[in-house]
Amino acid sequence: MDVIKKWGISGVLLGLMVILLMYSTQSHNTPAKNETQNKEFRWYNSPQDAIDEASKQNKRVILIFSASWCPSCRKIEEETLQNRDVLGKISENYIAAKIDVDSDPSAASTYGIYVIPTTIILDSSGNEIGRREGYMSPEEFLSYLG
Repeated sequence: MDVIKKWGISGVLLGLMVILLMYSTQSHNTPAKNETQNKEFRWYNSPQDAIDEASKQNKRVILIFSASWCPSCRKIEEETLQNRDVLGKISENYIAAKIDVDSDPSAASTYGIYVIPTTIILDSSGNEIGRREGYMSPEEFLSYLG
């Protein structure tokens, strides 16, 4: 009977130690994943809101036009726009907006979007200075951003 109690308590303690170890490891990894968010990075969903903010901060604007049903759009979202280096470069130098062409067809029309994904760079006044159609890998995206 004493042996069962001893092993039962040891098992519970071992289980708690494993849980604490898992929690402490997860806690240390979380800040690295959210490093860009700590810089107060945000995606706007309106080109005009992004331009307004860019003029206040004297930054360029990056507009990414996409749609949920578009395979290349999903790929750029999952692979490129989640990349730490890409997000760091965007947050440092740009005000960013993602525009869903189905939710905001007038913005797509205004910017002459015929292919998605399309990435457009504007100056802080809203003048277009660059455009790239199609998927870009993280490396291509960083090169495009300059």
